[in-house]
Amino acid sequence: MRHAKAIAKRILYALQLGETVICALGLVGTTLLIFAQVLNRYWLHFRIMWLGDLALYCFIFFMLVAATIATWREGHVSVDFLRDKLFAARPRGMATYRVTTVVLSIVILCVFLSTAYGFMLQAIRHPQYGTLVRWFNTSWLQTTLFVAGALVLAHLLAIAGRDISGLRRTWQSKSRR
Repeated sequence: MRHAKAIAKRILYALQLGETVICALGLVGTTLLIFAQVLNRYWLHFRIMWLGDLALYCFIFFMLVAATIATWREGHVSVDFLRDKLFAARPRGMATYRVTTVVLSIVILCVFLSTAYGFMLQAIRHPQYGTLVRWFNTSWLQTTLFVAGALVLAHLLAIAGRDISGLRRTWQSKSRR
């Protein structure tokens, strides 16, 4: 069991590292594309119509990958003020709230992923290319949406496992008293 946990932790760490590297490179690349577009529009005046579309496609792609980072850092939909006010002095309530929130997030994401899976399959079967960036297959964005959602689900499941064991510990410590 410990060996499986260690392997799972290594896999999650590798995923997190890969997501961080992809997002960092994407942020730099998208910024450079937008800078080149602004530079061209106001100074160079070359007829490069596709630069804005390419920057937009890159932004969308890396924004979806950034959602996975926000999930494992637990910064995605954090409403800490309400949680802290309601459960500041009640560790059992806080642990229950955390588990409930993660489970609801997983359920909602699974409903969303079933739709995204259909879109991804359609995008794979019928590729669509950009209007101005003719070589860019915009179906990649739909595929990325599903893959990013699946990675978010993996991170949420890891968080749920951690929070459920924390809830168990909270209940066990209360029952021992």
